[in-house]
Amino acid sequence: MGRLADLKRGVQTKPGDTAQQEKVAKQFEALFLQMMIKRMREAGPKDELFHSQTSDMVQSMADEQLALNLSKPGIGLAQALLTQMRQNQPAPADGADATAQAGQQAAAPKAGAPNRQLAGMLEMLRNNQGAGNPGAVQDADGAIDMAGFVARMSNPAQAAAAQSGVSANLILGQAALESGWGQREIMNADGTSSHNLFGIKAGADWKGKVANVTTTEYVNGVAQKTVQPFRSYGSYQEAFADYANLIGGSSRYGGVAQASTDNEAAHRIQQAGYATDPHYAAKLIRIMGQVRASMVSASSVFGDSP
Repeated sequence: MGRLADLKRGVQTKPGDTAQQEKVAKQFEALFLQMMIKRMREAGPKDELFHSQTSDMVQSMADEQLALNLSKPGIGLAQALLTQMRQNQPAPADGADATAQAGQQAAAPKAGAPNRQLAGMLEMLRNNQGAGNPGAVQDADGAIDMAGFVARMSNPAQAAAAQSGVSANLILGQAALESGWGQREIMNADGTSSHNLFGIKAGADWKGKVANVTTTEYVNGVAQKTVQPFRSYGSYQEAFADYANLIGGSSRYGGVAQASTDNEAAHRIQQAGYATDPHYAAKLIRIMGQVRASMVSASSVFGDSP
């Protein structure tokens, strides 16, 4: 995804570069095929006897290679996207043709439309990607370094796991989901970080600093924007420790640590009312898959944590 977004920016800065357009179209088709294969894999039954996180990762890598192989002949998506990107880019002209072409350009739709459509499709792929994408994912503005986030937060996550009784993978998954892999942290009024990676609100019993920010809440399944007070910490270690105290020390979340799997724990967190998003558990499960894959990438890039 990161390489694809780099190519997309190349198309935006050089709208007439046909080589860049072809690369974007082909890689988009490969990613689309990979997403389809993943969703079909998830819909099928699993062999509970031999199923494991390692087998999931190996299967994901195999599916990625399968998608690349299928994209060589392609299914026509790359060509359709290429046509879409080029349809508003008139061929160069000179001499007397230039005047006529200028008139056509003025009457034609803006050439930025295909790029906006491409950005939308990239967002769709980004939202639907799963565990088969270790390392980094890229949005329209820049790279999100998943492996780096996991490496930085692993130690406080391990400490929080020991304190709360829930797995570090679940804790890292919630931190990544709530903060957008650290890219959408809750900020204090002075622009400094609240270090609140978990989106924990400041209730009446909270005596520390507070950051008031606009957030999305779901009321009867309908998303609404509202300003809410959130807890502000002095460090990420404090944030993880407070999360561990919330999950491990509250009867409300008592069933989370008793869950037999991380996926079950994700559903129990949603059932306990951690978030109002009706799809919270599904999103958390997907993010945890990315965390597991990123742990492998983080180990290879940064080395094992001491």
